[in-house]
Amino acid sequence: MQFRIVLLQLWRDLKAHRLRSGLTLFGLAWGTFCVVVMLAFGKGLQTEMYSQQDALGGNMLLLWGSRTSIPFEGLSRGRYIPLADADADAIARDVPGVKAISPEYSGNTNAKGPKGESGVTVSGVRPSFGEMRRVEPEPGGRFISDRDEAERRRVCVLGYLVKQETFGDQPAVGQTIRMDNIPFTVIGTLAKKQQDSNYNGQDDERVMVPSATAVASLGLRVPDNLVIELAERAKGKDVIPEIRQVLARRHRFDPADEEALSIWDVGEGLVMFQNIFLGFRTFLAILGSFTLAVAAIGVANTMSMVVEDRTPHIGISMALGARRRWVLGQVLLETICFTVAGGVLGVAVASLTVWAASFLPWKQYVGVPQISASTAILTAAMLGICGILSGIGPARRASAMSPAEALRA
Repeated sequence: MQFRIVLLQLWRDLKAHRLRSGLTLFGLAWGTFCVVVMLAFGKGLQTEMYSQQDALGGNMLLLWGSRTSIPFEGLSRGRYIPLADADADAIARDVPGVKAISPEYSGNTNAKGPKGESGVTVSGVRPSFGEMRRVEPEPGGRFISDRDEAERRRVCVLGYLVKQETFGDQPAVGQTIRMDNIPFTVIGTLAKKQQDSNYNGQDDERVMVPSATAVASLGLRVPDNLVIELAERAKGKDVIPEIRQVLARRHRFDPADEEALSIWDVGEGLVMFQNIFLGFRTFLAILGSFTLAVAAIGVANTMSMVVEDRTPHIGISMALGARRRWVLGQVLLETICFTVAGGVLGVAVASLTVWAASFLPWKQYVGVPQISASTAILTAAMLGICGILSGIGPARRASAMSPAEALRA
């Protein structure tokens, strides 16, 4: 019953000052709208950018041979360190933090299909490459298998653009393309892939074949690089020195020579990317909180005027035995209810805006805005803090009045 009385009293006070109350309510709603919308768009942009970065692979290392910078065992500096297929097996066997590995033989050629030709990058890889590099064939197709590798089958997986240029809209799986005038059977095609990070070109422009077939049929003798997936809890900074040790023994260079191998820690880059966006979303939240703080000042001003108008009523209530904590609680509760009303209105409009924005054709640029659980919790916390802080001053002033002083007013 007391809560109902508080709400009725608040409603009467707000009706008595419609313009002032409406502007304050609008300020609260606008502040809440800014917080929710900015965080929702920040979350959508982060998700889209992360998915494009993650299209290259997750907790993964890319390794290339380079030139030594330190003389070793009588060998001069400046030697080129070529990779070998057996290096992949040695790393998989001797480095505990490695989950999967594939050499990658790379070369450029023309792929000819029934609808035309396309200049492509050929990648000779092992079956584990598909999962490591987020290469997922469309339904009806598949990736390279262990049997394809063992039997050196002339099979291939086509990137999206290669398929379009060689087959057009026709189905490609089960059909034949020719590379270096050698026929290859298409076993899979890739959907169009949004990909920011890459090396040797986009996956849409690649043709993937078994690594053994690349050596036997296409003459790609030396791996261009190694693709290494780390175990779930392994970190690149811990595994890289062990990989250097293994390859230093095999190729005779100083394990401390960081120039002998070029290593790209993709997982570390993704962590850095997440940290950057965490800072970006924190910045947006701070900006939104400033807007909400301005609205809270308006709420404090409104409740101060409400207390001033109600001073005689407060004096009568206290003269009849009302306790100070009841007066304090009533004003504070009214402030929180007012704040919640503005917040609910702002969240409703923000949710409608976010829903409408999801239909606009800009996904690949800014992503799809989304109101996450963290956004909802942060907004509720901000509203609660604003309600309490803006109500404490008027509530304490009201409860501190003596009955005689209030009646004289």
